[in-house]
Amino acid sequence: MFSRIKSLAQHTAVYGMGDLLGRAVSILLVPIYARHLTSADNGILSLAFAFIGFSAALYSLGLNPALVRLLSGKTDLGKHRAAFSSAFWALFATGVILSSLVWTNAGSLAHHLLGSSDYSAIFELIAAIVLLDALSEPLFTLCRARQRSFHYAIVRVIQHTLQLGLTAYFIGILGRGPIAVFEANLISSVFALLVMFPVGLRMIRPTFDVRALRDLLRFGFPFVPSAFSFLIISLSDRFLIRFFLDLDNLGIYGITYKLGLPIFFVVKAFRSAWAPAVLDETEDENTEEETRQMCARVTTYFTLFGILGCLILATFAHEIIVLIAGDNAETYLEGIRVVPIVGLAFFFHGLYIILTAGVYAEGRAGSLPFIVGTGACVNIAINIFLLPKIGFIAAAYSTLIAHVLMAVLLFLIVRRFYPVPYEYRRLGKICVAGAVVFVVLSPHLHDTSIEGVIARVIFVAGYPLILWGWRFFTP
Repeated sequence: MFSRIKSLAQHTAVYGMGDLLGRAVSILLVPIYARHLTSADNGILSLAFAFIGFSAALYSLGLNPALVRLLSGKTDLGKHRAAFSSAFWALFATGVILSSLVWTNAGSLAHHLLGSSDYSAIFELIAAIVLLDALSEPLFTLCRARQRSFHYAIVRVIQHTLQLGLTAYFIGILGRGPIAVFEANLISSVFALLVMFPVGLRMIRPTFDVRALRDLLRFGFPFVPSAFSFLIISLSDRFLIRFFLDLDNLGIYGITYKLGLPIFFVVKAFRSAWAPAVLDETEDENTEEETRQMCARVTTYFTLFGILGCLILATFAHEIIVLIAGDNAETYLEGIRVVPIVGLAFFFHGLYIILTAGVYAEGRAGSLPFIVGTGACVNIAINIFLLPKIGFIAAAYSTLIAHVLMAVLLFLIVRRFYPVPYEYRRLGKICVAGAVVFVVLSPHLHDTSIEGVIARVIFVAGYPLILWGWRFFTP
């Protein structure tokens, strides 16, 4: 079991270099957005990226998780090629049709979503970006399934570094405004597809196997409503804040929301390695029990470090906002409470990802639409009810509640057919230690004096010390 956990950690670390460092572009760009764009401009970016998120889920057809499951198995190369080629050409045809619709209706979309048809060029760029990403994603999926994590990471890092540099140049030096973000994104997406295409040359053939595609869709299509429901939880609040409040409030929420993304990026890197690790040799009965024990141990240590990350975000949210926003810090400090809440929501999303081990191992994805759909409905209901009353903080609370609910529901369902021997005693120690530290820490969160900062550091350091005192680290 230790060797498999070690392998999982290695692949997670390398995927992290690609996704965590690569997607860190979203965080590294926050100072540029906060300092060089208005809060209304940031509201426009939030809405446009929400549209991209929903579009990407529609373009994908749920084929990428199905490809991970197929390509991680022991099927012969011929079947792999037939399935991969069929999926790629299906994505190509779907993407061309949908992008054509977005392109021809760019003016109308800009008018209804952003308030002015003057932003139609943004949606024209989005049409091209989402198509390119839809075609490159199965190539990245191939790397994941074959556990070629280093190749995956290098391309991701270069892609997002290119995007970072171009965005900084276009906005910080040329002063091109929000549209510059999508111009840079388009160039980086072209780069990714061109560099990754050789990876798929051994797999892509000018053939289309309807049966192979049907088998992929049978497993993967349930992920589409699940993906949409996840996006409703993660992104629908942008549209609701725009409807109930305004672009300025949305811009503040969008910037502070991004400060919780470090935990999300760790979860995303972990997710890239998790499914192949679970599926690796699951057909061997001798490894089935070992896989379940691995799930239990991974849950324990993910919880340990996840709660530590949430405590760090809560502790230094004020200093982070002041650092990234500069002279505009006063504007964005209104959203300081968003940061730890969103971080905790992403932590529960990580637990949800771990719990999907049973879904992947047993091929029982049918329960996911119900679980995520329930979370999405709760999320929307809370936002509609609370946004007009307490402002954009309602969006953060609704995100947290939805992710907690989904993790609990998935746990209750999966344990029926894939029981895992979780280390409940150790998990309890982690949760109690985290709660104790947060309660002691809370009165000092807004103390920005030197003494206050030192006190907060000491309190956070108490988290591992408490666990050590409770013999958590003793075998």
